[in-house]
Amino acid sequence: MLLIRNRVPSAWQSVLMLGVLLAGLFAVTAPDARAATAEDVSVSFSVQATTEGETLLVSGSAPQLGAWDPAKAVPLGTTASAYPHWTTGIRLPVGLTVQYKYLKRSPTGVVTWENTPNRTLTVAPDGPGNDDRWNVTPVSATFRATATTTWGQNLYVSGNLADLGAWDPAKALPLATDSSAYPLWNGTHQLPPDTTVQYKYLKKNPDGTITWENGDNRTVFTTATGAVTLNDIWR
Repeated sequence: MLLIRNRVPSAWQSVLMLGVLLAGLFAVTAPDARAATAEDVSVSFSVQATTEGETLLVSGSAPQLGAWDPAKAVPLGTTASAYPHWTTGIRLPVGLTVQYKYLKRSPTGVVTWENTPNRTLTVAPDGPGNDDRWNVTPVSATFRATATTTWGQNLYVSGNLADLGAWDPAKALPLATDSSAYPLWNGTHQLPPDTTVQYKYLKKNPDGTITWENGDNRTVFTTATGAVTLNDIWR
């Protein structure tokens, strides 16, 4: 009987040891789950809109944008010097594509949505947000540039509008390629309609330095509606 009683604690010790090991595994993996939020970036939402006492807000398809619920829409702010430009920053996951719209809320709580189609934004790791205009439908501009690069270089486009980063390389819009398309780089971004746009391509090197293409600024006049495709060759 003594031998039987001695075996019981040994079994419980095995169970307890297994529990400790499992707890250790969960402790190791838990930080990885929390670290996923590090891929969120702050996206700037900016819109030009005149108001008469209303507040500007933005809502959309993502929970961070209120999921189309006006009561949960995110307010934008402005100042006397910035008006009629309204802005806010919202943290969203990189790679997420969201649809969104702006709305105005009067002091009495009346909500007015802009009457244009839903806007679309794909969150880039280092790209800017959108510079929109109230009730103006943007033109979809596809940049197609043929450019050879060295290992680690990436191609971007910038220009004279805030939509293109306003000539700031840190806010330039990224273009993408792959093994089947290279050396063709592509990117689709929104631009205001009926607007003369100047732009240029640049390469960002692995060490952070910038190489702009040669020659004068490129120019395009965007259409009133629809889309425009730009086929260029790096110079």
